[in-house]
Amino acid sequence: MKHILKFKWPVTVLMLIFAITTFILSPNLTQLATEKGDVQLADDSPSEQARQFLEKYDQDKESMSLVLEFDGKVSANEADIVDYIEEIKSMDDVDNVVNPFEFEDDVQENFINEDNGVAIIPMDYVGSVDDISNVAESIEEANTTEAKTSMTSNELIQNTVEQDAMEGIQSTEMFTVIIVVAVLLIMFRSIVTPFVPVMVVGIAYLIGQSFVAWFVEWFGFPISPQTQSFLIVILFGIGTDYCILLLNRFKEELEHHDKYDAVIRTFSTAGKTVFISGLSGAIVFGVLYFANFEIYRSAVGVALGVVFLLLALFTLLPVLMYLLGRYIFWPNIKKTEFKESRLWTPLGIFSLKYPTRIIFTVFAILIAVALFYNDEVNFDAIEELDDDYSTVHATNVVSENFDEGQLFPVKVILSTGEDMLKSENLSRLDAVASTVSNLDGVKEVQTLTRPSGEAIEGLNVRSQLEQANEGIIDMQDGLAEIADGLDEASSNLSNTETQGGDLSALGDGIEDINSNLSQITEYMTQTGDAEGAAQQLGQVQQGLTTLSDEVAAANEEITAQQEAASQQLTELANGLSDSSEGIREIRDGLEDVSSLMTEINDNEAVDQTGVHVPQEFIDNPDIEDAVDQYAFGDNEALIMNVILEDDPYSHQAMDTLNSVEDAIDGELQRLDREETESYFSGVTSMNRDLNQISNDDYNRVVTIFILTLFVILAVIFRSLVLPISMISSIFITYFASVTITQWLLGLFGYGELNWAVPFFSLIIFAALGIDYSIFIIDRFREELTDRTIRGAIEQSIRRMGGVVITAVIILSGTFAALLPSGMIILIQVASIIIFALLLYAFVVLPLLVPAFVITFRRGNWWPFRMPGGREREEKFRDED
Repeated sequence: MKHILKFKWPVTVLMLIFAITTFILSPNLTQLATEKGDVQLADDSPSEQARQFLEKYDQDKESMSLVLEFDGKVSANEADIVDYIEEIKSMDDVDNVVNPFEFEDDVQENFINEDNGVAIIPMDYVGSVDDISNVAESIEEANTTEAKTSMTSNELIQNTVEQDAMEGIQSTEMFTVIIVVAVLLIMFRSIVTPFVPVMVVGIAYLIGQSFVAWFVEWFGFPISPQTQSFLIVILFGIGTDYCILLLNRFKEELEHHDKYDAVIRTFSTAGKTVFISGLSGAIVFGVLYFANFEIYRSAVGVALGVVFLLLALFTLLPVLMYLLGRYIFWPNIKKTEFKESRLWTPLGIFSLKYPTRIIFTVFAILIAVALFYNDEVNFDAIEELDDDYSTVHATNVVSENFDEGQLFPVKVILSTGEDMLKSENLSRLDAVASTVSNLDGVKEVQTLTRPSGEAIEGLNVRSQLEQANEGIIDMQDGLAEIADGLDEASSNLSNTETQGGDLSALGDGIEDINSNLSQITEYMTQTGDAEGAAQQLGQVQQGLTTLSDEVAAANEEITAQQEAASQQLTELANGLSDSSEGIREIRDGLEDVSSLMTEINDNEAVDQTGVHVPQEFIDNPDIEDAVDQYAFGDNEALIMNVILEDDPYSHQAMDTLNSVEDAIDGELQRLDREETESYFSGVTSMNRDLNQISNDDYNRVVTIFILTLFVILAVIFRSLVLPISMISSIFITYFASVTITQWLLGLFGYGELNWAVPFFSLIIFAALGIDYSIFIIDRFREELTDRTIRGAIEQSIRRMGGVVITAVIILSGTFAALLPSGMIILIQVASIIIFALLLYAFVVLPLLVPAFVITFRRGNWWPFRMPGGREREEKFRDED
């Protein structure tokens, strides 16, 4: 420190040049957060595997929806809407634009709410993700209808969240500085004092955020939209706290020393505490680098900021103290006497008097409150955004007018690595879709065999057999008519002199065929044996062919005699010709039925599924659009869109997705198709994976965090007992505070916490709150030199109470700067930390810390000796 004061001017100039240069030359951290701050899931997560599979086939498209809101009926504007759709189809980077008017009425209901005048136009975005917002804006500008337009998609929502975060950062910076200055003005009643921390911490922030930006660009340092906000409030919060601690100690030292010695003594005592607190904070935040989840890792930037904060505190602040001296507190330059806290002193003394009761009472109350903690979190990114944003408005309109799951369905991809547009594969696909559609929480399943979301009755084998039976019965009726006609012709021939032969044998043959057909229909009805029916139909076809030939021969014989015959013979010839043609048509019909039976028999999936997708269905030109929509990769992969009944962001939707996944796996095993690969994509799938990964990493990182904090405190204070009491008081305060904050936020509709809030609020509060314990315990350790344990802890409470309360108010104020940001995640984190800090500072610390210390006495340093060693132990009888 003496060298810093000796070279004060070069040090000051170098720090200023360093700050300005780094700020000018470094990349824009806000822009980097926008470009690289997206949520990134692990490569082995199901939704990420689905994304990679789709990307492999160039199918990683973004589903967008254009929402049209009319004052009247949608149908009255059909022509304008169709023209608008055609205009959109001509745009670049847009594909598969859906025209809802091309569907039947029952399908149109998924896209048009006629009563409310709302229509959805789904489409795929196939361009660069960076340009999606511009394309969406161009689509809205191309509107030729009278409707109000808005657009939404998952990527557009993420872009809106980032945009909102960037706007929130600007307000956070301004409010943070204003709040810090205002609180310091009130606390110190000085015009100069507030600007000292602002200048010192401001320079540290400029350097810190510059290096974070460089590390992001050079080394792929983790970053999120919240990184800069947390960096601002934490640096200004703890930086101001450290400045307050040092300034208050400087005020104490000025009572007995000149400004030079006061600076030296301040940094040799309180400076040590600040260094310990700052270093522990940097290490604790640095541990987050080893988290698996990128969003959690993004808070590691704070560790870098704390390092530069310590640099500024130990270079610029002592220079300012030395240059200003007592004038640093102007206009109260003569009022440097110390004032103890009117709150902490009585609470501390009361705690020392009844330590055991205090410990059990405080812990009992906090634990009782913490038991009501609700760990269910919210994944709805829309909830925290204003309806003025186009994508938010579109999503809200769709939720109000259509099924909630319609906008963001679960996309299931099934692939075997071979052509799946075959009867067997499609039969199995429909069976899987049928199983999924019957699950609770699933509204419908849309896929190639059920594009409208409803099963096609004609694909059911039972239905196909019934239709075949009905067709055979119609053929029997036709054959009966032909037999009657032949009998009549035979009777008429017998009354002529023509030698046409007896046609009654042909009628008998038809009756035999009819009898065989009756047996076949009865056989199919009773057994459903397509193979046996097909063989029998083949024999009947042969009989019909023979019969047709015989009728044709009889007709030729009669025709040869027509010139010499009467008009009656001509009519008979025509009748025989019609009969022959009718028999051939019936034979062709039986051939179609026989082919269907053969297809059903050859389809190995029929026995397992009861479904047969005929080749005629696959070759039908009318389903080409459905094939384009639900098949890709040379037809090696098929898509099922699972429409959920619940909000796709909800936990109920995630539970339903788990059921869908289990049902599909079970159905594929039942169908002996374990080799079929299944992938699950969509908002619900991403949030399900996000929930799993965040929970796993939360437990892992918090465990590492606690162990790291324990080791740091054990090394600093040479004790295994003090770290336990300090950490336990932090965590019990946190969970009680979260519970109470949830109740309070619930009054304003924010009760369900954002998924990232529990992690960030816990880590930030624990890292910051532990500083205040360090302030007290380090001062306690210093006072032990000349006092008993009771006297030392009482003096620490008296001396540090005002400092801690002032610091907590400052820190709470800086976090209050996040409240105007409008981002729910920042509002919730700030609310929890503010309440936890106030509860910790005004209740837990003044009661629990002295109670723990006086209860354990010398045992506080177990298994090591207390400060001062044997000499100090012999000097004081701490048991008194």
